[in-house]
Amino acid sequence: MSLLEIVALFARMGALSFGGGLSVLAELQRELVEDRAIMSEREFATAFALGQATPGPGILYLIPLGFRIGGVPGAAAALLSFLVPPLLFQILVAQRWEQLSRAGWVRAINRTLVPLSLGLIGGSVHTLGTPLLGDPMTVLGLVLATTAALMVRTSPAVIVLGAGLLGLVGVL
Repeated sequence: MSLLEIVALFARMGALSFGGGLSVLAELQRELVEDRAIMSEREFATAFALGQATPGPGILYLIPLGFRIGGVPGAAAALLSFLVPPLLFQILVAQRWEQLSRAGWVRAINRTLVPLSLGLIGGSVHTLGTPLLGDPMTVLGLVLATTAALMVRTSPAVIVLGAGLLGLVGVL
């Protein structure tokens, strides 16, 4: 994939990323794994996990994806290209927000974007989670983590650390 193709793909994804960078995860997976066969599902999931494991914003998963596709230039192109469309849109809207906020169509769009974002994020969770459901230990880990979070009210940090330790010793 050329640098220009990386820029075009990630700029398109950035323009569609209502609800944040995770909302286009399923579409990125389809583009990179299924359509273009640039990486495997496992490589995609690993790149996503690496990006999520680093401190900072949730879209940092774009860096390992871009790096896998095009090295250091690909990583920079993926992140910057993804950020430019929503940034430009925000600048345009912010300049006119006083006028726009009173318009009925803007309020309607605002109400529409919330369920749209939830659907896109749900699609991303489905895309990443479905391949994992075939592994009984992963399903057991999910059940244990959900039980700890909902019934015992364990801190998410403790759940993540516990799962990491169980994975490190080979249980999960």
